[in-house]
Parts: sequence; C-alpha cells; structure tokens
Amino acid sequence: MSVNRHPFLSGLLFLMVFLGIFGVFIYFILFKFQVKSGYNVVRGSSPYAIGVINLTGTITSSSNFVNLLNYYKRDDYVKAVVIRVNSPGGEVAPSQAMYEQLTKFEKHKKVVVSMGSVAASGAYYVSSAADEIFAEPGTLTGSIGVIMEMPNVYKLMKKIGVSYNYIVSGPYKDIGTPFKEMTPEQREKLQGVVMNVYGQFVSAVAKGRNLKVSYVKKIANGMVYSGEQAKKLHLIDKLGDFQDAVNYARKIAGITGRPTVIYQIKRHSDLFQSIIKRTVKSFIDNIGGRSFFKSIGLVSFNDAGLNF
Repeated sequence: MSVNRHPFLSGLLFLMVFLGIFGVFIYFILFKFQVKSGYNVVRGSSPYAIGVINLTGTITSSSNFVNLLNYYKRDDYVKAVVIRVNSPGGEVAPSQAMYEQLTKFEKHKKVVVSMGSVAASGAYYVSSAADEIFAEPGTLTGSIGVIMEMPNVYKLMKKIGVSYNYIVSGPYKDIGTPFKEMTPEQREKLQGVVMNVYGQFVSAVAKGRNLKVSYVKKIANGMVYSGEQAKKLHLIDKLGDFQDAVNYARKIAGITGRPTVIYQIKRHSDLFQSIIKRTVKSFIDNIGGRSFFKSIGLVSFNDAGLNF
C-alpha cells in the first residue's frame, strides 16, 4: 500500500513530523537557552549580609518570593531580610502563602518591609507579617478588604437572542456565570465566602501588627491611607526610605559596620524568546487550554476572581 495513494495518511505523517520538530524547537527556546536569574552582591565592611526581596506588581504567584526566602534562610551570612514592596495587591492564596512563609522565616531571622509608591491590599497583607514596616509619607497603603469580580452579560445576550444552557449537579455549580442573572441565594453564598476571607485578612493583620481584631475592623473598610495616616493608625511603624529600612535591619540583626546587601538580578529573555514564550502561552491558554474545553462544553468552571 503506497502512502501517496492515501492523502490522509500522508497528511497525518507530515503533521506528526512537523509537531515533533516544533516541539524540539520550543524545548530549546524555552529551556535550554533560558538565562538563569542570579544575584548582585554589594560588598560592605561587614561580612554579614542583608537579603533584599522585591515584591512588585500584581500578586499572582508566591513561588519566587518563597524560593528567595528559603535561599536567604539557608545562607548563614544573611542575618536579616528587607522586602521592598511596590504592589497594589492581587490574588488571595499567593498573598496568604507569602504571609505564612514570612511568619515562619521570622523564627530564624529578622524581616523589615520598605514600602514604595503603593503597598495596598494583598501587598499590605504580606507586609503586616514583618518585624518592622517603613513607608514614605506619601505611600499608598492599607486597603484592607476583599473583592470578588464577575462579569455579567446576560442582558446583552438576551437582547440579541442568545441563550446558554446549563446542566449542573447542584444549585450552586453555575454560580457566577456571566450568562445568567445571579439569584439572591447565590449572592448570599458568595457574600459569605468574601466575608470569611475578609475575616482571615483582619485576623492576619491583627496578629502581625499586634492589634486587637475589633480595632482592625474599624479601619479595614477598603480605604487606602497615606504613609502618614497609616503611621497614626498603627498600620506601619516608621516613616523612611529603603536605606532607612536597611539600616534598621542591620541594627536589629546585630550587624556591626556596613552590611553586605544581596539583590536578585532578573535577567530577561531576549526579544525573540519573549515572542516565542508569549505565542506558546497564548496557544495553551486560548486553544489548547481551558478556553478550548469550555468552548466545546466539556468542562464547567467559574471565571470569578477573589482578590485582595
């Protein structure tokens, strides 16, 4: 039997070869040629060091933060850590993971937070675990609260005559879908989730800042505060910049002389690698990932986002 007489087999063979070559190409681009992150060491007069961790941008993952904490915990020359925070907050679980890891880390070494332009919501959640918090007078911080966001387009769908059918195993499986109006019972259930997580937030801040839960609840209304206001409310300890935080960390860690400071250097991939990575991620997310399965009705899930 000749392959040439069977176009389907020829096409299938060509597709398999193409996918194999493409897979090898992607492997080398994403893994073999990946530039690893390193560390920049600013030598001081003391052999002992202070490790710096940058918490910037929207919080979506805790892995890099936790890995750095573990790195500094294992290094006997690192006596304290300064966390430079410049973040509006983000997802609940990563923020909580970083908070918990900081509380464990503090059993071994000191932690000082230096707030930049903004350290709000989930970023404040993480910061509240530190031994001491520094902020600029104009830093925006606080915003203690929880929000659950869900798009809803059912009125638009109804207007253009499009409906969406659901077959669910229980009355709350389709909760939060953008294609149906939320029932009062469903809203009540989700409000319960939000308030439960809000209670966790308040308790964490009260514990980290050594404040009463009743006091934290009074100021935990989602309001953002300036650094000066936050100091009066006992949400931070001192007004000062990054260098002030480093000096304070040196003092409480018992380091004599000017400490060595360790920064992580994040080397970015070149433009070609970045384009390839974004293309592959887009393919996985939108074609080979959840959107694909959702589009053919195999998987049911909610697009609700719970954030600090």
